[in-house]
Amino acid sequence: MKLKNQMKILSVIPLKKGIPKGALTYFTSLPVPAGHIVSVPIRNKSTLALVLSSQELEEAKGGVKKLKFNLKKITGDRGPSLFPSEFLDAVSDVSRYFALPPHSAITSLIPNIFIEEYSHLAKIKQEEINSPQNTGNNLRAEKLLFQYPLPDRISIHKTLVRESFARGKSIFIILPTEGDVNKFASLLSRGIEQFTFTFSSGASPKKNLKRYEELAASSHPVLILGTPPFLSMPKCGIGTVILEHESSSAYRTVSRPYLDLRVFAEIYASKIGAKFILADDLLRFETIARKDEDHLHPLYPLSFRIDFPGIIEIKERTKKDPKKDPRGGFQVFSEDSLQIIGRALRSEKNVVIFSLRKGLATQTVCRDCGETLQCENCFSPLVLYMGGDGKKRMFVCNRCEKDWGADITCRGCGSWNLMPLGIGTDAVYEEIKKNFPKVKIFQLDKESAKSASGAKKIAREFEEETGAILVCTEMAFFYLEKQVSLSVIASFDSLWSIPNYKMSEKILQLAIRIAEITAEKIIIETKNPNDPAIRAIASGSLLEYFREELEDRKKLGYPPYKRFIKITYQGDKEETRRARQFLEETFSDYSPEIFSGFISKNKGKHVTNALVKLEPRKWSLFDISAGSSIDETLLSKISALPSFFEVQVDPEDLL
Repeated sequence: MKLKNQMKILSVIPLKKGIPKGALTYFTSLPVPAGHIVSVPIRNKSTLALVLSSQELEEAKGGVKKLKFNLKKITGDRGPSLFPSEFLDAVSDVSRYFALPPHSAITSLIPNIFIEEYSHLAKIKQEEINSPQNTGNNLRAEKLLFQYPLPDRISIHKTLVRESFARGKSIFIILPTEGDVNKFASLLSRGIEQFTFTFSSGASPKKNLKRYEELAASSHPVLILGTPPFLSMPKCGIGTVILEHESSSAYRTVSRPYLDLRVFAEIYASKIGAKFILADDLLRFETIARKDEDHLHPLYPLSFRIDFPGIIEIKERTKKDPKKDPRGGFQVFSEDSLQIIGRALRSEKNVVIFSLRKGLATQTVCRDCGETLQCENCFSPLVLYMGGDGKKRMFVCNRCEKDWGADITCRGCGSWNLMPLGIGTDAVYEEIKKNFPKVKIFQLDKESAKSASGAKKIAREFEEETGAILVCTEMAFFYLEKQVSLSVIASFDSLWSIPNYKMSEKILQLAIRIAEITAEKIIIETKNPNDPAIRAIASGSLLEYFREELEDRKKLGYPPYKRFIKITYQGDKEETRRARQFLEETFSDYSPEIFSGFISKNKGKHVTNALVKLEPRKWSLFDISAGSSIDETLLSKISALPSFFEVQVDPEDLL
């Protein structure tokens, strides 16, 4: 009986991806408190886990008796967590914000190397690591907005680093990708190389571990540049956290658990009492709106002037000559654009040509009945591609990857009279190859580069050439390091084909990214030269466009004036009908909007969405917005949903 009284029941969260969501329960006779790291058996393997709570067996006996399985014993106590308590608190808060089980976000917020090499990290002398500094008061840390062109931001970052070092404090600059980390390190480390440390998941585990050991041993303030998960490093003394390229979509996780790492960074900075700066050429519109809503102050007056290189030229696309091409449609490039591209190539200058989508044509319609060619499996629009041999064409569904030969007919009326629409990277490549047959042409999209290393290789080979052309999608911006003389946006109008309420903002961000890699001139190909977004880009002043966009969102009840929570279900027709009814009844107090997905079927399953709209302060955290809270009733309803319902807080789209 004495042994039983010493038994403890532990609730733990495994530090490993792929484990079923939620906390797991184990027992031990060891005196293990909450906050320790333990080894537990999962699927016949020993796995590290964070202890969330520890109860005496007598206290937990009632709950233990209700369990439908036998408890397993932990296999070891690794001692107190090396991760700062503020970090663990931030993990708990961000899990609540995104309606996830307690601490379940942790596997996305700790780099794998810190879990795989936990034993090695634990051997580093504790005195070499500065203990987290608790501010010990409820004063809110300063939050600032910093919207300036990149060269100006780099100059001011250098000043901030010097000032921070003088105060004996370190700076952590968060960046969305490995490429950004390396780029900013090269711009900021001059003269302080020994105090600059870079971390990213793309670096080798050995390199990250060595850098951490050097960082832990440093008694001097440091400049850390890394992707968000490296905030978990057991090293404090951080006085300023700067979130760079704040508008980057790379901060959002693309699979469960659905997180926005920008939210986590803000919460963590608040927990450690660090100054928090949101920085970009153009911040997200919802972030700028917080200047008034949450009293975020500008570091400097926000700049809505965009210094585009040289001259932006707007070229109006014209219809093809029916005598030369009876299929009709619009030319891929205007004659003026082809001449400008030709002059750049003759001067041995490189050219980047951007297209929104991969493929030859982004959709195909029947000339006789007007029906769009769709995938028979998931009903997505079929995209026309050039085959791997460069000769055979085929239709491919980008969603379920099913393919058909190019000789298919309209499923509506059986007609062969099909017309491709939209311009993809393959169509651009073909047109460029036809007009410049002797020029070296590279292509960078998800079809030509299946991996990050493949994309890097294509980008490096292009940059080493002279008088070459790169035909690419947006993914190229993550890999290009050198500027080019000329950039061309092929078919600007196709950017509006994506049904996304943030599309106008994304178009401006895209134009800015293109400007960053362009030294002399940008050409925009369009059928509508009077498009308001084009006029704003050409003028270089985005303030009026920003104001109009926010006013439209306010009228429509879109973020930042409402908090969106989207719940998605996929199933057969009858299952979807029952799911709709269940969602309407469960969330009836919140008047959910129930609607089919933009792609109404996915891999044979029907898609339905429920959208809950809230006042922002009814679903937020004190560390983000003073006076706000999480609606506990709504959170409990969401938490009780079966796992086949997919929940996204602040979704990027409503598709």
